[in-house]
Amino acid sequence: MKITTLIPAYKTKYIVELLTALRVQTRPSSRIVISDDSPGGEFSALLESAPLRGLRQGLPIEVHQGPRNGAYENFKHLAGLWGSDSELVHLLLDDDVLYPEFYERHLIAHVSGRYSCSISGRWTANESGQPIGGQPLPKAVAGAGERILSLNDDVVFMTTVPWCRNWFGEFSNCVMSAESVALLAKPAFGGVSYAGLWDLGFFLAASIQAPIAYIQDRLGCFRTGGENNSSQFFGKFMKAAHLGYAALALGGARIGKLSRDQALLCYRGIAPALLQRYGSQEDMLPFCALLARMAEGDTQAETEFERAWAQYLHGHGF
Repeated sequence: MKITTLIPAYKTKYIVELLTALRVQTRPSSRIVISDDSPGGEFSALLESAPLRGLRQGLPIEVHQGPRNGAYENFKHLAGLWGSDSELVHLLLDDDVLYPEFYERHLIAHVSGRYSCSISGRWTANESGQPIGGQPLPKAVAGAGERILSLNDDVVFMTTVPWCRNWFGEFSNCVMSAESVALLAKPAFGGVSYAGLWDLGFFLAASIQAPIAYIQDRLGCFRTGGENNSSQFFGKFMKAAHLGYAALALGGARIGKLSRDQALLCYRGIAPALLQRYGSQEDMLPFCALLARMAEGDTQAETEFERAWAQYLHGHGF
C-alpha cells in the first residue's frame, strides 16, 4: 500500500520540524503534496531556500499554489491534487508533530482489515513540541488490551457527540482510505453542516462507511497555543467548534445515528458551556437562547438553530 501525505501549508514557523518528521519515518510516504496558502507564497520560498536543501533532499515533494480561501477549502483542493493516486491518504497540518513510526503503524492497521481510516493516539504538546498531556479516552478504550481496536459507527457516535467530546483528535493523527477521502467534499449530516468540527465530523462519516481502526499508541502530538485556531478562544473557529456539537447532534439524529435522548444529552451539555464561555459575546446570544430551548426538547428551536447556524457559517466565510 502507498501513502500520500497532503499538507495544507500556511505557517512557516515549524517547517524544519515538519520536514524532519517526514524524513525520519520508518515507512516513508510515497508522495508529499503541499498546497501553499501562505501570504505571498512564503512557505514555498522558505522550502526552496538553500538552508533547507539538506532536509528537503530526497523527499518526494511537489508544491502547488493553494486556493487562498480558508483552511478547509485547501483540504478539498489537496484531495483534488491527490487524484486517487494511492490507497492511503494522510492530511498533515503544518504545525503538528509525527513520531518516526507513524506511517508504519498506520499501514499495519490498514493491512489487517478493511477500515475507512485509522486514528492513532496523540499527546498534547506545548508550542515547542514538548508533550505535556494525553488525550482523555473512554474507559473501555483506555482499558482495552488490544493495540488496534476496530470501532463501528455505533461506538464512534455514542462516545463522542452526546458527551460533546472529540477523543479521537485531529486530521493529523488519521490516515484515510482512498474511499473515504470523498467524504471531505460534503461535511454535513442530513443537510446540517458540521463546519468547525470538520475532523470529528469526518471520523463519524467515515465510521458509517466502514469501521475505524483506533491505534492505542500515541504516535504524534498536537501543539497548543501559538497561532492555531484553538488558541483563539473568541475567534469564529472556536465558536463554531462549540456550536458544531449541536449541529452534529441534530444531523446525527436526522440520519438515525443518534437517538432523541442522545441528541438531548448533547444539547444539555453544550448549552451551559456556551452560556458560560460566550454569554457576553453578542453574536452568540441568540445561540445561547436557542440551545437552552433545545435542551428542554423544543423541536421548533432545532429548526431555528439550523437556520441561524447556516447564516452564521455563511456570514463568517465557512
